[in-house]
Amino acid sequence: MDDHHATTTHPTAGGSDDPCDDQPCHEPLTHTVRATPHDTGRIGERLAARHLAGHGMQVLATRWRIAAGPLRGELDVVAVDVDGSALVVCEVKTRRDADRFGGAVAALGVDQRRRISRLTTAFLSESRLRLRTVRFDLVAVDLGRHGSLTHVPHAW
Repeated sequence: MDDHHATTTHPTAGGSDDPCDDQPCHEPLTHTVRATPHDTGRIGERLAARHLAGHGMQVLATRWRIAAGPLRGELDVVAVDVDGSALVVCEVKTRRDADRFGGAVAALGVDQRRRISRLTTAFLSESRLRLRTVRFDLVAVDLGRHGSLTHVPHAW
């Protein structure tokens, strides 16, 4: 058994005239979500995957990980963009209350970006996808009283 796995796959959502293509997209969440600290990240990842699929991306994997070794880590959401030309690696930052604990967008550091880039190389090698372009996006989810989801394409 290898140390890699993808936990979720989704069917292609079909093309759309996406107002969020290549620009930050912010949408309010329609309900407040209460979660334990353990569940907060998973809720954000599910909301992010649903958002990406709803905007025409094909979600290939959520929570893809390498469980051991020097490259250990996780890619939150991996998708193919609307026109099928690029792999989109999406880091998801979720906060239960961004007003009190700081926004999720500010929570992505340089070391984490480097680790995500190395994990992306491993994902591409394992998946044997023939996409020439890789894009790194960020989805920030605030589960607080004024919940929102912000999608930042080309975050780095």
